[in-house]
Formats: sequence, structure tokens, C-alpha cells
Amino acid sequence: MAHLGLTPVVEADLRKVYLGDWEGGFFRIKATQSAPEALRARAKKDWGEIPGAETCAALQSRVSNALWRLAARHPDQQIAAFVHGGVIGATLAVATGAQNFAFNGRANGAISRLVFTEGRMVLRGFNDCAHLG
Repeated sequence: MAHLGLTPVVEADLRKVYLGDWEGGFFRIKATQSAPEALRARAKKDWGEIPGAETCAALQSRVSNALWRLAARHPDQQIAAFVHGGVIGATLAVATGAQNFAFNGRANGAISRLVFTEGRMVLRGFNDCAHLG
């Protein structure tokens, strides 16, 4: 990135959703096995149904606060954040007022665009994959 004059910065609060006891790949295994906790998480639309996991409310608060801090540090600038799918889903649910999990399942490597203006996030693009083709 140096050749572009850019310096990547790690924003710790944009880390992926914490899945508690199901970290390290256990989430996929448990979900495939239709574990009761996975079924509840899907039905209630909340990661917090998984033992020890972060709730959707906590995830959305953490991620939203981080994005607003970034927006405040970069007024009138374009920035890019490279994050996991759960973070994208949580962010877009907050931005649009959609229910939890509404934006989960988008394509890997897709681009979604947000504009931070007048105290609100506005979704301007979702799941753009044109650059992948």
C-alpha cells in the first residue's frame, strides 16, 4: 500500500463478531449439525444465543461507534474498511433500520458503500461485485 501513499490502520472495534464457545470454526460445525443454539440464534436473529457469544446489540454498538469515530477523523474523505461479513451485516442493519441478520449472506469480496452525514449513516451501495468479474 506504500506505493499508493496509504497506511493501513487496524481499528480493533471492527473485528469480527465474537462467537464465544463457538469460535475457531465451531460455529460452522454446530450450524451444520442444527444445534439448538444455532437454531435459536437464527430464529431470534441474535448471535447472543450462542454460549458466550456477543449479542447483536453489543456488536452493532461496537461497530457503529467505531465507524462514527472513523468518520469524525476523516470528514469529507473517502475511506475503506475491510471487515468480516457479520460486521457488514450489523453495520447495514444499523444504517437502514433493518432487523438483525437482514444483510447476512452477501458475497465475499463485495463492496457496500455508506455515507455518514448529519448524524446518520446512509446506505448508498450494497453487495457490489463488479470488480470481481
